[in-house]
Formats: sequence, structure tokens, C-alpha cells
Amino acid sequence: GTHPNEGKVEIYFNDVWGTICDNSWDIYDANAVCRTLGYSHALLARRSSYYGEGSGPIWLDNVQCTGRENSIGECYHSGWGVYSSACNHSRDAGVVCLRKEYKDSVIKLINSTYHAIGRVAVYYNNTWGTICDEGWDIKDAHVICRMLGFHHAVDAKSAAFFGEGAGPVWLSNLQCLGSESNISECSHSGLGQQECGHNRDVGVACTGKVLFKCKALVT
Repeated sequence: GTHPNEGKVEIYFNDVWGTICDNSWDIYDANAVCRTLGYSHALLARRSSYYGEGSGPIWLDNVQCTGRENSIGECYHSGWGVYSSACNHSRDAGVVCLRKEYKDSVIKLINSTYHAIGRVAVYYNNTWGTICDEGWDIKDAHVICRMLGFHHAVDAKSAAFFGEGAGPVWLSNLQCLGSESNISECSHSGLGQQECGHNRDVGVACTGKVLFKCKALVT
């Protein structure tokens, strides 16, 4: 998608990225996807490869969520890798999530060859930026990893361990309890209200199988 809150849904399962077939795909399913990614709910459930055709396996079909689930993995479906003969990548599912509820904050990890490790980048106000390591600890890293679909963090890196970023330093003195589902729920000095340089950009190392992630929202 052209915005970080919308795109084709991609699922990372069994060490391979794949897609969801749009059989019975509706707003309830999209709500579960958006909630997994840290948004409050979905605005639209896209069908028929609205954001272009994906590649790899079709991991899910006939997804039937109630809309209250916190992960697509909690919803009924036909089974991993089990799908109708009518499904192909021309029927890949997509979503549009509501941005305002979570202050437009979207996270990705960059500058690493491994998807679970890297410098933390924050998308806010249509611009990618970073987080200063003032007050940065493992509890903050846990929240970042959870936003990305991992179970928890194993390390909180500071002092631009994964290299210096670019753009605004959006956050500093982040003070999470570790149980939050999104960094917007944590105390901090205010968006863009710090004087840190990029030599203090933070990073994380996450662990735990990624059950679900919407790639278009984090890359």
C-alpha cells in the first residue's frame, strides 16, 4: 500500500512468507489483522489482490474471525496451507487500518540481515525516524517486539548498535512497563521533543515464532 496502515496481508509461518485467500474475507477478519499490528480496528477489508499479487504459499483460507481476536491465529480457518482450488494469488487479501487511535506510530526493524534483529524505526506524521536510547531498556524492547508479532525481546541495544538512522529522533526516555501492546501506551518525553543524535539510536533483538505480520505495514 501507499500508506503504512494499509496493504496486502502477508503471514510468516514455518519460516516462509505467504498470503491469505479472500474466501469469506470481511471486516471482522481485517479487525483481527489490524489489532495484531497495534491499530484499534480496520476501516476496510480488501479482496481480489487490491494491493497486487503476492508470492509464496497461500497459508490461510476461509478465515472466520469474530472481530474481537488479538491475532489472526486465534480465528477459525481451513488449516495452515489448506485452501480451495479456486484460490490463487489473484485473490490475496488486504486491509486498511485506522491510524489515529495509535498516534500513527508504526514500527519496523532495519539494517540487519535477520528479520528479528535491527535498528528500530518509527513511522509518524508521514516520516520515518528513530528512538533515542535515553532510558531504553528490555521492557521497552518487549513492547517493540510484541508490536512486530514476536513473543518478546532478548536484548535492548543502544548507542546505534545497528548503525545510525536518519530523519527525526521521534522518541526519547521511553518508559514502558513491558506489558503494553503498543509504544503509544508508554510514557515518553513527547514526539519529536528531544535533542538526541543518531549515534544514540536504539535497536532490539526479538525472539519467538512470528505467527502473523502484515508486511505492507512494516516495510
